[in-house]
Amino acid sequence: MKISFSVFMAVIIFTAGIYSQNSAGFKLKENRFSLKNPVILQNNFNADEKTDFKKNFQLKKRKTVTSYFGAGYSFMIFTNSFLSSAFPILDTRNGSFLTNINLFFGFAIAKAVTLEISPSILFTNNNRQVNYHFPNRYNTGSNNYLYGHTFTNGLIALPIVINVRFFPMFKRTDFARLFFIGGGAGFSWIREENDVNFNDNPYSNNSYYGNGEYISGMTTSQWAPIFKAMAGFTGTGGQFGFGGEVSYNFVPLKQDITKGPFATRFAKDMNSVDITLRFYFSL
Repeated sequence: MKISFSVFMAVIIFTAGIYSQNSAGFKLKENRFSLKNPVILQNNFNADEKTDFKKNFQLKKRKTVTSYFGAGYSFMIFTNSFLSSAFPILDTRNGSFLTNINLFFGFAIAKAVTLEISPSILFTNNNRQVNYHFPNRYNTGSNNYLYGHTFTNGLIALPIVINVRFFPMFKRTDFARLFFIGGGAGFSWIREENDVNFNDNPYSNNSYYGNGEYISGMTTSQWAPIFKAMAGFTGTGGQFGFGGEVSYNFVPLKQDITKGPFATRFAKDMNSVDITLRFYFSL
């Protein structure tokens, strides 16, 4: 075993010696070549230097796009009476909020223009009584009624919008340069869920009045387009910033009262005024 180990070490040492000699030879040969051809070396150096300069110059020239991401919270006020009655911004009786949280990712496509994609989630739930009248009576499957009285109202929506913002005073150096106007377009999935008492009384939610009927967990859903106009101010341009905006959303709905006592079926639109606070993180 000792002999084998000695032979093995000898082979390693011998191989290392050959490798070191060859390496030195290669280095020496390379040095001799460079000494014999200073003109070629200088030309190669100049060419490489010009190429690197062009690359760096092009990179700096193209580096005009900035990007950002962040999150915001919107206070929504529905302009349609059906939506505002069923889903107010704040239900003082149970402290429920109409919550709208939005995320966004954007980038500059010009010095004064940004393009942005913004998905959101809108949700709320309350116990308000909302009275719906069916002129042709609503058929529940077992009977038909003139009125449906909701005593729980739930709403969830998942909008996604592409926004374009224009900064008309971007050349200024004061706070005014952060002011923008813009617009957006997209679509949203909207779902509403209610617990309902049906009867023929316009005001009472007593399901036993006039052979009334109680149905829980009634739902409806639909897709709707979104168009919006906005104005506000954006972040300060550093790594972290905040901003705010006021927007008006146009959301036409598929009106169909035969679907049941739903605000999103009685209303012709889901338009709203949004006041949004946003927090930015620059990339």
